[in-house]
Amino acid sequence: MSGNAEKIERKKKLEEFFGILIIPFALALVGTIFSDMAFTVFTGTVPPGRAGLGFGIGGLSFGLMWVFVALWGRPAYLYLEKPDEALKEKIRRRLANVYRDGLLMVLIVQALVLVPSFLTPGLLTAPRLGASAVSLLAQVAMLVVYVDAHLAKQKTLMQALYSGPELYHLRGGFTIPVYLKLTVMIAGFAILPFVLVYIAFFNRVPWDVLSSTLVFMLGLSAVMLGNGLTSVYNGIQKPLDGLIGRMRRVGSGDYEKSRIYFSDEVAYLKAGFNDMVDGLKEREELQDTFGKYLSIEIARELIHNKKINLGGEDMEAAVMFCDIRNFTTLSEKMSAGDLVEFLNKYFYFITPPITDHNGVINKFIGDAVMAIYTPLLGSDDYAADAVRAAVGMRAALADFNASGQAPGKVEFGIGIHSGKLVAGNIGTKARLEYTFIGDTVNIASRLESKTKEFDTDVLVSSPVLERARTSLGGGLKFEPLGKAVLKGKSETVEIYKLI
Repeated sequence: MSGNAEKIERKKKLEEFFGILIIPFALALVGTIFSDMAFTVFTGTVPPGRAGLGFGIGGLSFGLMWVFVALWGRPAYLYLEKPDEALKEKIRRRLANVYRDGLLMVLIVQALVLVPSFLTPGLLTAPRLGASAVSLLAQVAMLVVYVDAHLAKQKTLMQALYSGPELYHLRGGFTIPVYLKLTVMIAGFAILPFVLVYIAFFNRVPWDVLSSTLVFMLGLSAVMLGNGLTSVYNGIQKPLDGLIGRMRRVGSGDYEKSRIYFSDEVAYLKAGFNDMVDGLKEREELQDTFGKYLSIEIARELIHNKKINLGGEDMEAAVMFCDIRNFTTLSEKMSAGDLVEFLNKYFYFITPPITDHNGVINKFIGDAVMAIYTPLLGSDDYAADAVRAAVGMRAALADFNASGQAPGKVEFGIGIHSGKLVAGNIGTKARLEYTFIGDTVNIASRLESKTKEFDTDVLVSSPVLERARTSLGGGLKFEPLGKAVLKGKSETVEIYKLI
């Protein structure tokens, strides 16, 4: 891109900034009309030369304001010629403090314009001071309305002055509260004109003296109020509508943040919303990340119903153990990388049926997986849920073998037992694991190890079948295998195989 083309592009981005530099003309017009109107209603005569106190287009105040505004906007002109980060920072500061700077300019110009009256005996009269006060109030009101109307359209400019991440953070600067903006706008262009009209009729000012200035003042007030209402919509209502829409979309996982252009109350709302979105997004990322290593279902259930006692408690549950048959033989033929890849693919197939049937994966132990089904974690019909999950896992294993992703035919064994167990945090303060322990867990593990002995893939205990039979109906068949002696158990357990 040529130097001239770059300059044109920069000028296009700063057009909104330069738009504020026409403020001397607007202030001069407002000052002229309101000072003339005030002088007329106070004295009953037209100001000498209809130039009021010098606020006319060719007056002293316009010239002074033009100089101040030109100096205020000089960094932007210099930036057009030679882009410089220091100049850009100056533009940012000027824009952030535009209200403060504008009010100071109005006050300084008003004071300087009154200097000749102080120096000339007899010129500084009460009507002139009153007209000056009215002009000052009208110009302040106009400044608020004009700046608000201008700032509400500065999206392109703000995107040019700030980088992407900076647009989502609150910036410092001088701002005027919304209630004060509205108060000044109404006072300057609704209450003040009404008061001047009332004084004019009270003082019986002739209509031919008053008419032209009155018409100009009322017309200008109507325009300013219209601009003010537009500013309220663009600067307050529209951003709030957008913020409400984004808040609604957050519930569906859309974490789009809101851009912050200014430093008013709406900006604070947006900053708070953006902080909330960052926090929610971070929590979801933590949940997604650590849910792969820990049982996020337990955490989620704890948050929702707060039933789980993290210090330890007894509960009724069904426990499932699933282990790959002849895993040692399979693993000996694979490298470490291939082995991990194989297990990840295997678990990808066989674990969804567990969670689909209200089960919670408590842990992976090498090639084995331990799952819990309990009313405290959302499985009211816990025994039947565990059996249904085993059926689903059997079908998933067949799909895995048919997919060609296994190094050979993979078989597993599943053992399911139900009863009481203990759940709680095990470990130290530095590292805790929420886990399940007790005889029920041990029996389920022993049943899984018995599947090879009985040449079947799923074994369930009699407590499981007794609880699940009604829910399962006649859709599934079980073959009794009698009472089995389990390692480490003095009593036998009656077991069944799922056909």
